[in-house]
Amino acid sequence: MPPILYHPRVQPLPYAPLGALGALSSPASDSPLDWVALIMLGLFLGILLVAGMFYFMARRQMKQMQKDRALERPPFEQMMPSSLNLPERWMAIRTGNIASVQETLGLSNPQRCTWQDGFQIAGVEHLFISPPVNGWILVVGPALPAPEEDVDFCFHFLNHISKHLGHVQYFSLNRALSHHCWVRAHTGRIERAYAWFGETLWNQGTFTAEEKLLGMECHPYGRVVEELDYQSMSRLNVNTENIGRLAARWSLNPAAVKPEVFTATAGITGELFPETSESE
Repeated sequence: MPPILYHPRVQPLPYAPLGALGALSSPASDSPLDWVALIMLGLFLGILLVAGMFYFMARRQMKQMQKDRALERPPFEQMMPSSLNLPERWMAIRTGNIASVQETLGLSNPQRCTWQDGFQIAGVEHLFISPPVNGWILVVGPALPAPEEDVDFCFHFLNHISKHLGHVQYFSLNRALSHHCWVRAHTGRIERAYAWFGETLWNQGTFTAEEKLLGMECHPYGRVVEELDYQSMSRLNVNTENIGRLAARWSLNPAAVKPEVFTATAGITGELFPETSESE
């Protein structure tokens, strides 16, 4: 039997488990396929972010377009027929129920009345309630409260009416003195109100887009006519002349009712005994 030769310089390779061999391989992050996957993920997230930005910008632009369309109305001069004059005071109530308006106002001795006669009533306790026009009923007459006489009563009166009838608006103007007032109330809450009668008697709520669009100006409490310069005095005239335009954008302009409407329909007139109190 031949002898076994021993070579001390040649050592057998140690046994390396499969896991250890895997550990000797390149890290996963160094793999080209992994880098491609990361790049693709980044591109996808970037596209998603840009698409989201365009979506929200488009929605914002759409809302602005809808808002602008809501403010677009025919010019006041084009809408205004000569048969009905703009009253000094009136309310616009969003309803088609004349009986409900009459009951809420407490109107007694009701009688059928034409638009022309209703707009000319002079009795201090009389009101005219129009038939519905485009979803609004107009209430016209000297019996409506005047802010310059008692702004607190006017506040409670409109709160009372809107609490029972929903959406109610009130307008008042005196061209000779550039006095004016506009109020928008809903379900017993005043949303917006401004009254100028030689001084600011009432300024409540946020300045509306329609007021801004028409260039109307509102002074803070404590401002009196003696403190105004020539430009501000001119703005008072602008406010007064824009009352009808504001009413047309908020609800209904009484002087813009078409002749075929007020000649073919009639409302009612009666005496006002409002059931309002300080608790309302």
